[in-house]
Amino acid sequence: MNRIQKIAKRGGLISLAILTLLAGILGWNCWRFPSQQIALAPLPKLKLDEAEVLSRFQGAIRIPTISISMARMSEEGVHQQFRHYIETTFPTLHSAPFLVRTGTEFGDALNPSVLLEWPGQDPSLGGILVMSHSDVVPIEEDSLDQWSHAPFGGDVDESYIWGRGTLDCKHGLMAILEALSLLAAEDFQPQRTIYFAMGHDEEILGREGNRKIAEWFRSRGRRIHSILDEGGCIFTEFPGLDRPAALIGVAEKGYLEAEVTVHIDSNQVGHASMPPGETAVSILATAIDRLQASPLPARIDGGLRDTIRFLGPEMPSLSSRIAMSNLWLCEPLVKHKLGAKPSGNALLRSTVAPTMIEAGVRSNVLPAYAKATLNIRLLPGDSIEGVLAHLRNAVKDERVEVVALPNAREASPVSSSDAEAFELIQKSAVEVFPDVVVAPFVLVGATDTVHYTDLCQNIYRFIPTRLSERDTKRFHGIDERIGRENYFDIVRFFHRYLSTAATK
Repeated sequence: MNRIQKIAKRGGLISLAILTLLAGILGWNCWRFPSQQIALAPLPKLKLDEAEVLSRFQGAIRIPTISISMARMSEEGVHQQFRHYIETTFPTLHSAPFLVRTGTEFGDALNPSVLLEWPGQDPSLGGILVMSHSDVVPIEEDSLDQWSHAPFGGDVDESYIWGRGTLDCKHGLMAILEALSLLAAEDFQPQRTIYFAMGHDEEILGREGNRKIAEWFRSRGRRIHSILDEGGCIFTEFPGLDRPAALIGVAEKGYLEAEVTVHIDSNQVGHASMPPGETAVSILATAIDRLQASPLPARIDGGLRDTIRFLGPEMPSLSSRIAMSNLWLCEPLVKHKLGAKPSGNALLRSTVAPTMIEAGVRSNVLPAYAKATLNIRLLPGDSIEGVLAHLRNAVKDERVEVVALPNAREASPVSSSDAEAFELIQKSAVEVFPDVVVAPFVLVGATDTVHYTDLCQNIYRFIPTRLSERDTKRFHGIDERIGRENYFDIVRFFHRYLSTAATK
């Protein structure tokens, strides 16, 4: 064997040894990739008067509480009607030991948001806050004929409850009220104070609802141990799993609208029959193209890394488990696979979507300016100023101005998925829905919890609504509905969660 052959053989042996070592490391990490699931026996089904529970829910759906500002509120309006409905439907919750705050407590006698307080026996403990909202989004007039059931009819058949608010978010609001009413009837004595905040304007940013309620907590120095609001659901067809995934929101992305504007010299404005080399529209189009070609960096950290930590060990596919348990090597592959779909891409990075364009007044006149609006959702860890700097750097054109519009908000902090407060939600979900895999995740939408981030470290977002992929389109859409049995189980979930969280 000559020298070259010996070197080649030695190199082959070294390569084989490296590959063997690598395979061993990958296999070891996969083998010791620990499950984060909690094994618990299912709870016996809590007995409910299902006919009465359904009837009360139907009554709530039939009140068309479409979001409006306080300036349009009236004494005879639907939001006052809904507040009266809650008061008369759940009288137990509007008498001792419960305390009810509404109206002038939040700055205006007509403010229909409500804060229920059930004082705990140990005032030294921080309270638990559950949240929901009574307002719903409007129905588009030209979509009415596409609804199988009247949007505010509250129709019920053998399988479903139909109507606007059945998914967002009167099911959560009514289920919490049902659970509180059941606990009161059982003579339950909470150790921690239980608060229930019912906002009336979440769909229009919650400025007069939960923002005012949060101010009430601040002004009185009330301590909040944990918060549970809407957000995550039970997804029955989660990619890579053979079981439903119960996703609990541990954070939510920030929100920013930005304007991209081009103003050009007056000598470039005139008749369209003699166009210059560049117009305001073409400059804007180039800027948008550059933005689309320069996405913000993808990252696997914070909430997403925890999602992988919880879901990875439960995936039937060996290759998926190997990749998820070896992010030190496989992170680029995981990013590529996640980023291939819009839903996965939104978890990886701050997203930028051009949504509106404005330019010109007539087809034969060159416009003096052109403007686009960008809708931006910020990943936790990114900042508004940092994202704006990225956009300006991507455009690279002094003629193009990028400015933030009002009402921007930073991404929320990421709450711990190792905290006892998270575990209580996880346990309650598993006890009522024993078929689920539980995991934390970052919510790409927004909730009223944004008003409380300085008041509490343990903020979570979850209602155990079972959703197929097709059902997700019913949010704010046509034929909104929820399964009858699912709604009853949501009542049972909140009964279990409140009874355990208030005793810790």
